[in-house]
Amino acid sequence: MKQKAKSSVFKRNIRFNQIHLSALVFCGACFVFITSISAQQPQQPQKGQEQQQHLELPAGPGKDTLVRACSKCHSPNQVIANRQNRQGWEDTITKMVNLGAVGTDEELTEILDYLVKNFPPQSAGGKVNVNKATVTQLETQLSLSAKEAEAVVTYRNKNGDFKSLDDLKKVSELDPKTLDAKKDSMIF
Repeated sequence: MKQKAKSSVFKRNIRFNQIHLSALVFCGACFVFITSISAQQPQQPQKGQEQQQHLELPAGPGKDTLVRACSKCHSPNQVIANRQNRQGWEDTITKMVNLGAVGTDEELTEILDYLVKNFPPQSAGGKVNVNKATVTQLETQLSLSAKEAEAVVTYRNKNGDFKSLDDLKKVSELDPKTLDAKKDSMIF
């Protein structure tokens, strides 16, 4: 009798370990996927910073669903830094579902519509709209440091949209010469 009880406990422990291993493999796969599509290695936001970064996402239907679904394994900002067309976003969502992401058809469609509307591919000119870009987008698309990109968004939130390169140069953390070199990559 004791042998059967031990065997049963052992089997439950194996199943428990298999479930945890599957969860770790899924999270590892998410990490590998995100780092492979990111222009630079993602930085883990500190508590409080992650919520602030999510606030940078444009408001609208799908934002909360995106944050809820994607934040389980990575920051949504790591995904949106790579703008795509509808098919590209569909492919990305399909990959994430195949890796174990969970959501109803309605939630996944809501996320897809949100991403397509708010994060289309860059224009043919490849210019970054400094007044709409998130911290992550400023980092990856203009090669700004995290500190510089955060300063741009903070200044923009406090003082309103930039109207010109001269307005952007008012951000004290930015080097005007570096901005001059990147001026052809920006729109206001």
